[in-house]
Amino acid sequence: MTRILVVDDEPLNHQLVARALEPLHYEIHFAENGLRGISQARALKPDAIITDVMMPDINGYELTRTLRREPQFAATPILVLTAQSGLEDKIKSFEAGADGHLTKPFEAAELTASITALLRRMEAVKSSRMTPIQETGYMIAVHSLRGGTGSSTLAVNLGAGLYSLWHEPSILLDLTMTAGQVALMLNMTLKRTWADIAPFTGGDLDMDAMSSIIGSHESGLHFIAAPTFPSEAETIRGETLGTALSLVKDHYQYVVADLPHDFSEPAIQALDMADLILMIATPDMASIRAITAALDTYKKLGYSKEKLRFVLNATFPHSSLKKDKIESAVGIPMLAAIPYVQDVLVDAINLGQPPVYQKPNETISGILEDLAFRLSKDVHRKNKPDHPTDAWKRVYKRYQERRK
Repeated sequence: MTRILVVDDEPLNHQLVARALEPLHYEIHFAENGLRGISQARALKPDAIITDVMMPDINGYELTRTLRREPQFAATPILVLTAQSGLEDKIKSFEAGADGHLTKPFEAAELTASITALLRRMEAVKSSRMTPIQETGYMIAVHSLRGGTGSSTLAVNLGAGLYSLWHEPSILLDLTMTAGQVALMLNMTLKRTWADIAPFTGGDLDMDAMSSIIGSHESGLHFIAAPTFPSEAETIRGETLGTALSLVKDHYQYVVADLPHDFSEPAIQALDMADLILMIATPDMASIRAITAALDTYKKLGYSKEKLRFVLNATFPHSSLKKDKIESAVGIPMLAAIPYVQDVLVDAINLGQPPVYQKPNETISGILEDLAFRLSKDVHRKNKPDHPTDAWKRVYKRYQERRK
């Protein structure tokens, strides 16, 4: 039977919640304050927790943060039920690690729908990720030592494009721990991040715990967001991140990692584990110097040239270096050149709508979709699917037109 823990210092609220949830036939337990709630949670291991905010000892935000630091509660749905209705209060709930925020007074149907949805979502997340794939996933690390090259935009659209092409499990990892933008670019609420698995050691971390920080975009692409505050990233152990990367490669066909503009520990861990490193540059001298510096470091780290690919992204309309000069300076053939399309991409960032998903008929979407196809696994790229997706059909149509 589903077990619910309700933490609230008002006995009347205990009765209201119990009456609202009665039709669901849950096993309901109550705690009269925050400290007692934490103690009961550890003893009962409930399937979900409903907590008030204002309590005499510790508030609901502190209770949520405390439980989230413990591995056994990493994936437990937590609903904040409070009289505080402001936007700032909702943000505080999500920043503390809650899955939902409901305002008092509440309608019984609203509470039952909220808690049912949280439990159903968690079960769906667990079932969709618990089965490892038959072969190790293919990991693409998107990297640039210089900011402003469009790395995150490319990573987001590449992830969405790969899922749209093959409808295989695909995940986007935001490893820019100090200022990640993946959640923003997908227009997703930032509720869970890498920071939520910081309490785990590498040996303790499993896919059940990982599922608590994995979000799902409407396109079908899954993602893990970077921490809200840079200080939170400092708490994540290197061994924990390494285990996390291994787990997602075991459970996803495609893993796209948006890396920071450096060789920090998260970047190096992802680069080491990547099957392919996709370097991004803009057509200017500073960016080309950054590429050559990265290539020198890759060589020292022992990465073969076969693991490297190079994409040019025109982020300005005029006075750019020529393609042949750039290829000569870099020493690696250019995989693709993305033209200057400021309005489409800026709108996509501001609205959180990746064009490869939201506007598949735009020229830039076709270029990004074709790039995703070229970076796909050989087993997918070289064989026509039994049930081709719309994205695959578009790529094939463009290929046929180019051959004419």
